[in-house]
Amino acid sequence: MHDPKQGEREYFARIGEAGRRHALGKPFSDDHCLQYLVNLSVFMSVMRPPPARIVEFGCGTGWLSLIFAERGYEVVGVDISPDAIALAEQLRAARCLSRASFRTADYEEVRIDPPADYVIFHDALHHAESEAAALRAAYAALAPGGMVICIEPGDGHSIAPGSVHAVQEYGVHEKDMPPRTIIRHARAAGFRRHVVLPWPWHYVHSIYRPDYASDRSNGALRGTKIVGLFRFLKYFFRTRAQGAVLLWKN
Repeated sequence: MHDPKQGEREYFARIGEAGRRHALGKPFSDDHCLQYLVNLSVFMSVMRPPPARIVEFGCGTGWLSLIFAERGYEVVGVDISPDAIALAEQLRAARCLSRASFRTADYEEVRIDPPADYVIFHDALHHAESEAAALRAAYAALAPGGMVICIEPGDGHSIAPGSVHAVQEYGVHEKDMPPRTIIRHARAAGFRRHVVLPWPWHYVHSIYRPDYASDRSNGALRGTKIVGLFRFLKYFFRTRAQGAVLLWKN
C-alpha cells in the first residue's frame, strides 16, 4: 500500500525534467494561469500592504512566495518536497530576493518563529495527510490577530481525471477540500472567526469573460451581463461546496 506523504515528498523528483521546467515557469506555464493570477489578486486584496510576514504552507517551487517577496512582504515558504525547495531556492537566487526564504518541512508539524501575520494555503491543504494537523500548525504559526487564507479545490476534486491520475501515478493525496471541511477542522484548531467568499475564479469568470470580445450589439452585451449576473449568484450560493476561506486567530 502506497504512502501518500512519501508520494508528496518524491513528487518533484518523479515528474521529470519537463515537469520541473513547467513548475519553474508557473504561473505563466500553467493551463490554470488565469485562475492563479486571480487568486494572487485576492490574496493581496485581503492582506494589508507590506510590511507584513507571510508563511506559505505547501509552497511547491515557491512562485507565489516569490511574488509576495517582490511586493515587499517577508515570506517563508514551506514544502515537504526537498526537490521543490531546491527549485524554489534556484528561483529566489536568480531574482535576488532577500525577503524570501524556504524550508523543507512537513507543514503538519512545522514550527514557525517568529510568528506570521498570514498563513496561506494555495491549492495545498488538500494534499495534507491530516488537514486537522495542518490547521493546528497554521494556528500556532500566527501572531495574535493573524489570518489564514485558504483557496482550495472543493467538492468533486478527488474524482476529477487529473486528480485520479496524480494519485495513481505519483501516490499523492488529492482530496476534496470544501469550506465546510476547512471550517470544521479550523474550529477544532482554535479559530473562532471565519468568512467564506466565492471561489475567486468563479466570481471573476461569471462576469469578465471572452464573450465580451465577440459582442457587437448593445442587446447582446446586455444579455451577456444578465447571464453573468445569474452565474455570479449561482456561484455565490455554492460557497459551501467551493470557496475562499479566511480564518482569524483570536
